[in-house]
Amino acid sequence: MRKLALVGRILLIVLYLLVIVIGLAVAILLLCGMKLYCIETGSMEPDYPIGSMVVVERVYFESIVEGDVITYVVSDNTVVTHRVVSIDSEHRLLTTKGDNNVVNDASPVSYENVLGKVDFCVPGFGYVFLLLSTRFGKIMLGVLAFGLIGFYIIKRMYYRSLDGEDEGEDGKAGSEGDAADEGPAEGSEEKGAAGMAADQTEENAEVRSDGAEAGEKGEAGALNPGTEM
Repeated sequence: MRKLALVGRILLIVLYLLVIVIGLAVAILLLCGMKLYCIETGSMEPDYPIGSMVVVERVYFESIVEGDVITYVVSDNTVVTHRVVSIDSEHRLLTTKGDNNVVNDASPVSYENVLGKVDFCVPGFGYVFLLLSTRFGKIMLGVLAFGLIGFYIIKRMYYRSLDGEDEGEDGKAGSEGDAADEGPAEGSEEKGAAGMAADQTEENAEVRSDGAEAGEKGEAGALNPGTEM
């Protein structure tokens, strides 16, 4: 039981630390002006697999070079992440292509539609980001947070109750031990008092016996006054 409780406590601490680290990382990225997007198709595999989260940084047009991976918005407000294969500096247009596609994208991308350049990718975390960005995901996150807090409080109360029971049993055992130690001492005191009373009774009996003998001798002398000694 103790081992299972220890394992549960360790797992809970690891979960807390993981949530804190991820939360701090996301908060820092957002504060630094980064944006997070999820790769939902396989056009950029294998470097950017489906379900990956990409961290995008806003950059100037002049800093974009061929080979960079950019995230941009197309006409229907769909967000796309593809690689730059050519640049038209005069018209500020970028030709892009998916790494897993055979041909280039049909239309060049205007710089005004570019959301930023991909700094790095976190495989598998994009689904989590998509879920947390929805209303349902935010509600589930809140429920999870309150659930973890409630579980921690209940667990603490449970362990405190166990500690209280252990202390109560230890105190009871100590009281019984003290009572057992005091028992023989009280018996010895009672025995000593009884012994003193018996000795006093014997002394009184001896005194009465000596007095009786002295009285008998006195009576004998009174009856024989002429007897020479």
